[in-house]
Amino acid sequence: MTELVPEVHLDLRCANCPVRHHAICSALDTPHIHELTDIMTHRHFCAGDEVLHQDETSQLFAIIVRGIVKLTRMLPDGREQIVGLLSGSDILGDIETAVSHDSAQCVTDVEVCCFRRKQFEAVLEKHPELAHHLLKKASANLDEARDWMMVLGRLGAMEKVARFILWQCNKDHPGCIHQTSQQAKQVVHMPLKREEIAGFLGMTIETVSRNMSKLRADGIIEMPNAKDIRITDIDRLRDIAVIYEGN
Repeated sequence: MTELVPEVHLDLRCANCPVRHHAICSALDTPHIHELTDIMTHRHFCAGDEVLHQDETSQLFAIIVRGIVKLTRMLPDGREQIVGLLSGSDILGDIETAVSHDSAQCVTDVEVCCFRRKQFEAVLEKHPELAHHLLKKASANLDEARDWMMVLGRLGAMEKVARFILWQCNKDHPGCIHQTSQQAKQVVHMPLKREEIAGFLGMTIETVSRNMSKLRADGIIEMPNAKDIRITDIDRLRDIAVIYEGN
């Protein structure tokens, strides 16, 4: 007689999760995903909430489901720099240490799946494929940080603005930066204010606005409102941003 294997159903929250197949939890198949959902707490933060404070201890380790979080680092004299933007499937907090190197503030309303570090580490030890995905995520973040070091250190003002637009486009529509102008007509949502974009790129607000206006005048982008940009000529925008195959 054939033994019947119990059918395993995916947790409803995971089944409807927009980042289920992109976040590190995608390493676990349906029969094992419950090991994460059993230790998970779903939380919601409002735009403006500060969820991590620089140099302070926090137990927060989470996977972002929806929303945008900005990471900032402050110098002793009070000067502040945006050092990163996190969105869906990104990790908020550090699995290795409870001390946060950066402050984290919600740019939009944010939903996260939270875990206790010790419990998450136990699942990592049991499932090396999950640890491998975590390592790949860390490696991708390091590559992105190196890329931005080059952008901020070597590119001109127009090149930086173009690169930022394409970077945000790729977050909203993964893979779009390698599409042709005929394929890519996406509207890119810009979650940061102009002054925040300027701070991130190490420029003045006036320089950011002037270069965006130039891109619009040249027919490369359209700006239907203050928060959205429609890319109308991604080929030219890619050339300006010094994007080549392999970037």
